[in-house]
Amino acid sequence: MPAVRNDADVLRALLTLQRDLALEVHLDRILERVAAAACDLIRAERATIYVVDGDRGELWSRVMSGGEMSEIRLPLDGRSLAATVARTGQTIVIDDAYGDERFNPEVDARSGYRTRTLLVAAVDDREGNRAGVLQVVNKRDGQFADADGELAASLAYTAGIALEHARLHGELREERLRVVRIAEETRHRLARDLHDTIAQTLANGAVSVEVAARRAPQDMPAALVELDALRAKLLAAHRGLRDILFNLRPVVLENGGLAEAAKALAHRLDGTSGVRVEPGRTEALTRLRPEVEAGAFQIMQEATNNAIKHGAKRVTLHAYEKDGETIVRVEDDGAGFDVASVVQHYAQSGSLGLLQIRESARMIGAQLMLESTPGRGTRVIVGIPHVPDEAATA
Repeated sequence: MPAVRNDADVLRALLTLQRDLALEVHLDRILERVAAAACDLIRAERATIYVVDGDRGELWSRVMSGGEMSEIRLPLDGRSLAATVARTGQTIVIDDAYGDERFNPEVDARSGYRTRTLLVAAVDDREGNRAGVLQVVNKRDGQFADADGELAASLAYTAGIALEHARLHGELREERLRVVRIAEETRHRLARDLHDTIAQTLANGAVSVEVAARRAPQDMPAALVELDALRAKLLAAHRGLRDILFNLRPVVLENGGLAEAAKALAHRLDGTSGVRVEPGRTEALTRLRPEVEAGAFQIMQEATNNAIKHGAKRVTLHAYEKDGETIVRVEDDGAGFDVASVVQHYAQSGSLGLLQIRESARMIGAQLMLESTPGRGTRVIVGIPHVPDEAATA
């Protein structure tokens, strides 16, 4: 950060602030320190940091230094100085607040405080996105100078980084919660499948053995019939267990890769609920890391199950290579949906299928594309870049 004054004390104070903030993790405490530093270094009476609330289209006063804190909310499209700077990014300096038509005295009227001079600077994150506004009020010894504007810009930059870190931390927390949600749903699904198939069959089998044992001394043919029925139940349980194991980690995926797994999945699901499931272009020969192939297969499974669940009559599974990527594509002729609307609200709507697809793609570093139109089916396309030192041709 460049020194904005030939003042060793100011530079030392800025470096100390940066050092201390690097050890602080609580956002409000960071912003309070920045606001207090603005008052101290610029020699102002008050400083307020407004934060952009995009959902409500407002700025709100997250911290205030030098006065009693009371929340102020300003419309982003309004005429306030803070909103103007939030829209334009241009620093505003006012030497006589009540002599400037841009100044709104309503806040002063409510608080009983009188504003004389103002310095308002934009707070941006490192990518240049507007995060808020730093407003410094009433220079103690005259009017704000150019050096004060440069110093305010430096402090606003610090506030912007803090807000960005808070946003990223919040997004990471939400991502973790979504992953936990998917894992929990997977555990529930597995428990339900085991209970409805294996556990029930074994319980019924125990009863059948007991019945056969009682009948055998008096009626051996009836006991044999009972044992034949038990055998059929055990074979059904075995098939159910194999289905569960296939869904968790199919052996064909380990041995043959995504192309063979696509064929196996199509064969296994073909005819489910009267839906025709068939392999399409299955020419993916490059082997990817096992966890990447597993994630891609989960996407293929989930997309196929979603298509069957939502009324498709035909589903086609593809796994092929193009331009240094492995492409996994699932196409169906089902009802389709409004992609933009579903993606925007998928976390709130409980759309776990789409949630799992998005999370699986993100976790394996794949590019996900959803193509769908109401009444015209859906295409889920996943592009997985080949990593030269990790991919090997089968």
